[in-house]
Order: sequence, then C-alpha cells, then structure tokens
Amino acid sequence: MSIKPKSNKKLFKLSTSYVAKMALLTALSFILYVFCKFSLPFIFPQFLDIQFSELPALLAGFSMGPLSGCLVIVFKCLLKFPLTSTAFVGELTDMVIGIAFVLPASLIYSYHKNRKHAILGLGIGLLIYTIVSVILNRFVSIPFYLKVFFNNNWNILLSIVKPLYPNVTVDNFYKYYLLLAIVPFNLLRGGLISIFTFFLYKRLSKLLHWDGDRIINKADKNNVRNCTFIAQNIKQTNYLAEIFAKTLVGGEVVLLNGDLGAGKTTFTKGLGKALGIDPKKITSPTFTIMKEYKGTNLSLYHYDMYRLEVGDESVLGIEEFLYSKNAVCVVEWNKFELEKDFIQINITSLGKKKRKFVIEEK
Repeated sequence: MSIKPKSNKKLFKLSTSYVAKMALLTALSFILYVFCKFSLPFIFPQFLDIQFSELPALLAGFSMGPLSGCLVIVFKCLLKFPLTSTAFVGELTDMVIGIAFVLPASLIYSYHKNRKHAILGLGIGLLIYTIVSVILNRFVSIPFYLKVFFNNNWNILLSIVKPLYPNVTVDNFYKYYLLLAIVPFNLLRGGLISIFTFFLYKRLSKLLHWDGDRIINKADKNNVRNCTFIAQNIKQTNYLAEIFAKTLVGGEVVLLNGDLGAGKTTFTKGLGKALGIDPKKITSPTFTIMKEYKGTNLSLYHYDMYRLEVGDESVLGIEEFLYSKNAVCVVEWNKFELEKDFIQINITSLGKKKRKFVIEEK
C-alpha cells in the first residue's frame, strides 16, 4: 500500500496548487474590486466606493507569503485596466495603496504566525495604507482628475463635495477632503477588511494551505504501520511521522534502518514534535546511547547504537526501557535481540531530500 504525501512546493516552484490558489484569490479580488462595491453618500463623497478587494490579497499574504499577497493586488489592478475610466490612474493608485496595506501586514505576520502578530500586522498595515492614501490623493489623484476631467475647473469638484462640506472652498479643499473624507473613509474600509481577514483566515486555513494532494483517509491512517511512503522533502517526512505518531499508544519499539544521512534522526524529530516534544532538543544520542524526552502524553526513548556491537555490555541497563507502557522507543542501528513485537522502518535515500519509507509491523 502506498500513501500519497502532502507536498511542500514553495512559491517559486509554481506548483499546481500554488497557481490554483493564486488564480482563485486573484479572481475573487477582481470581482470584489469591480462588481461588489457601494458608496456612503451621506457620509463620504459619492465617488469613494467601499469595496473589499484587498481581503483575498491579505489571505494570500498570510498563507503564501508577502510576495503572493502583493501579486494578487497587482494582477487585480492589471485585469481592471481594460475597464478603466480613469486613464489607468485610479488602478495604479489602488495598486500602490493596496500593496502599502498588504505588504507590511503579511511581512509582520510571517515573522511570527500567531494572533498577536496578525493583529499587529493588520494594524500597522492599516496605518500605512491610510497615510499613503492621503499622500496619493493630495499629490496624484485629485490634481490629475482636476486637470484631465474637470479642465482645472474647481467649481465642478467643489459642487460634488459641498453637500457634505458646505464651507469648502478652493483654499481649504484639501483640508476638508483629506481630513474629513480620505482619512476616515480608509480607516473604515481598511478596518473592516482587517476584521474580516482576522476572523476568516483561520477558518479558511486548510483551504489556503492546500498543497494539491489528497487528504489521507481514515483507512490509510490506520494502515500506516504497513505501508510504503515516498517523502519528497523534510516536510513530508514530518507528515509521515505525524500520522504514524497518532497510532502510538505506548509500549512500541520502532527500529529505524538506513545508511548514514538517510533521515533516521529527521524522522525521529518529526515523531517527537507530534508527541509534544520540541524537535530542536532531539539530537543523535551517539555518545550517550540513549536519551529520554518527555512528551505531552508519551515519553520518547531515542537510542543510537551505531558504536555498539551485538552483546556489548553497554547495552545492559538500557534494555529495561524497551516496551515501557508510557513511552515509545525509537532505535537507530539496532543491536538488541528483540523477541517481542516491534515496528521496522527502512529508510532509503532517493536524492537530496527525497526518501523512501517502508514500514512493517513484525
């Protein structure tokens, strides 16, 4: 029986799953950008539309990295170019302010992927997004629209905003427009996007981190002790260790067979992590023969008998830990003469990080 592992394809490998997720999020962003928008004319000038097209970009940035989030923004705006009514200036402006929002938010979250940094990233992203919006409106958008669409006729522009700001004039226009429209408008829109991102990201996490491979079914998981597994990389090795760990109840002895550098200790690290042990603490116990690690429910006894010979007196005294009810024993380079049941895992290197695992219950 073979189990198809999860993949660990990264951004620049352009895996099928990555392309599919990017296409889906970009399409959703474009739809939100062009079709799903509304104005609040009783609060803000009618040409300021509430829309949530940065939401898919933030989800991409949080799940696939800052560059992916920025690419969703860029692709969304490029798709809008054929439909432009602003000579591309509106789309280019939206591209810049969108990146100003998504890039810092996803960068901060990628540094530490936890609730605190998600909130911090979204907050800083919102602040930068609002500041950049003010700058671009003051020095790019309004001057461009005034010149190209209104022929430098301030009266047309003033007539649009006077219902909201009766005292607005040419001299104080930017003061009213930037402080009473742009700042609160972007804080409101960006704040809503941030809230939606915060609550949706974890709920969509499995979909956003989908790697293109099927999810292992219950029958496969129950038979993981008798299977052949091809791991393309360390992440997939850890994945095998994770589903293997779910079958352990204590008292198991696992023999790892393979050449030097085959990945025996790497597998043990993944197994330890699944048992609630910090994998950084797990190292090859070559000079101490055996190390003990306390897990959440089970302990891990990690043996490395490379330097021993069968019958070596050094083995005496450490045999007593085998088959401990509240622990799992992982043995590299086994020299024990086992009479009870055990699980044997043969590991073969198939390349740089590609490994073949053959698991058998004996």
